Amino acid sequence: MRPACARLVRVGGGPGQQEIELGDLTTVGRQPTNTLQIVDRLVSKEHAVISRRPNTTTYVLRDLDSRNGTYCNDLLVESAHVLREGELVRIGSTSWRYVAPPEPVAPEIPPPPEDEPPASVHATMQLDLLRDFAPVELVADERTLRMDYEKLRLSYTLSGDLHGQTDIDHILNRILQRIFEWLPVDRGVIMLVDEQREGEVYDKLVNSSVNLRPGVGLDESQRELKVPSSILRQAVGKREAVLSTDARMDARFGHAHSVVLQGIRSSMTVPLVANERVIGVLHVDSLISTGLFTEKDLSVLGAVARQAAISVDNVLMQQRIKTETAARESLSRMLSPNLVDQIVAGDLPMEKGGTLRRATVLFADVRGFTNLTERTPPKEMVAMMNEYFERITNVIFRHNGTLDKYIGDAVMALWGAPLTHDNDEVEAVQAAIEMQDAVADFNKQREAEGKDPIGVGIGIATGQLIAGYMGSSQTLSYTVLGRSVNLSARLCGMAEPGEVLLAPTTHDFVREWVVAEEMASIQLKGITDPVCPLRLIRWTGETS
Repeated sequence: MRPACARLVRVGGGPGQQEIELGDLTTVGRQPTNTLQIVDRLVSKEHAVISRRPNTTTYVLRDLDSRNGTYCNDLLVESAHVLREGELVRIGSTSWRYVAPPEPVAPEIPPPPEDEPPASVHATMQLDLLRDFAPVELVADERTLRMDYEKLRLSYTLSGDLHGQTDIDHILNRILQRIFEWLPVDRGVIMLVDEQREGEVYDKLVNSSVNLRPGVGLDESQRELKVPSSILRQAVGKREAVLSTDARMDARFGHAHSVVLQGIRSSMTVPLVANERVIGVLHVDSLISTGLFTEKDLSVLGAVARQAAISVDNVLMQQRIKTETAARESLSRMLSPNLVDQIVAGDLPMEKGGTLRRATVLFADVRGFTNLTERTPPKEMVAMMNEYFERITNVIFRHNGTLDKYIGDAVMALWGAPLTHDNDEVEAVQAAIEMQDAVADFNKQREAEGKDPIGVGIGIATGQLIAGYMGSSQTLSYTVLGRSVNLSARLCGMAEPGEVLLAPTTHDFVREWVVAEEMASIQLKGITDPVCPLRLIRWTGETS
């Protein structure tokens, strides 16, 4: 079940209070393509973004290097800021109050399997007790003050070790090295959640880093560190730090084969929690002594776990942002912004690999391009083509098409690959009509400047195609192969300036909404059977 959504409510907006529901990714800026468009000269085109962390109700505000900055509670947002209930977000001249979603109901923790009874738990401690520091006037004894100082000292030391680190393996190894310096442990492991695995959170935990104390004699079974599933359920499900002693002291624990074989005497296990989400578990144990660890040691380990969770979550967030940015940049070259947002958010699946699917292909080509280049200066020619491509591409995206590639002065676009809609053929034909309108407007501008107009011919064909990522091992691009690609290109080559020629397969899908003139049958190069193209006269139906 998807988490409940948060909201932004405009402050001082006058009658009819304005509010917006936050999705997985909400973009804010002056451009109309943003989720929240703010028409304000102080707001950048792409000003800020609010994203929901996966599988949580936590929303994070980030400024996109805007000119005038983004403010939360009148403080400049310089990095990722976790939004909290009631906080005021100021963008340009408008302020918005953040309304957090309701907290989800915690799921029940299933009982452990019969073959592994609960471990002997001699002490547990809530995470809030591990990380909260009482005001100095409320500290009643020196022992508490010393313990708080020790936790702060260790957190400060670890913070210096991990500052600026972006390699997750280095961070995990350094955390375990410090623990071995501070605590009398024989083995330590940090397990992180693997979101690709199925099951509950504790089923997704995998060993990400393991450390063994040198000089301690361990056999093969002891070197493969396994945390009892009963302890994982306690730590992850209840989010408690768990202190346990010799398993042999509890008859119920004697059947836990993984623990008996490893000879665990004393252990401590603490969940790694970042932004109310369990991202992993930190476990240490001793194979030598029973009752080795105290509640003070558990408190120290909890302080280390808190620092570790912050560092690990920051790196994981950077990796997610980097991956999402790379995916967005790649997809934005061929898909419209609204489709890119849906794909990156995971709301719209995009098939990868070779598939056979019905798709519509459009080719648009400038007529007389060679002669035009001979009488136009190179700089002016490049500027003209860039503006032409900009206008044509905007039309393709507006009609939910995919830009396959530019081929010299030609444009190849797809409908039905990699994303399928119910009205792909209709969108393709309407895009062709709008392209010719866009060229006509462009020519009016050129003629007013004393420049030669351009003419564009368009061909469209529909059919079964092979679609997928193709290319070398170093460079892959999404494209389609098949008869309809060749047919569309041939029809484009036949089309006069301003004409749109349809293959019969495309015309069959739009015949109710168009007036088209059937042309004589013709044998096209590379096409086995003769084709009877149709010249599009006009669109008669309502636009999609």
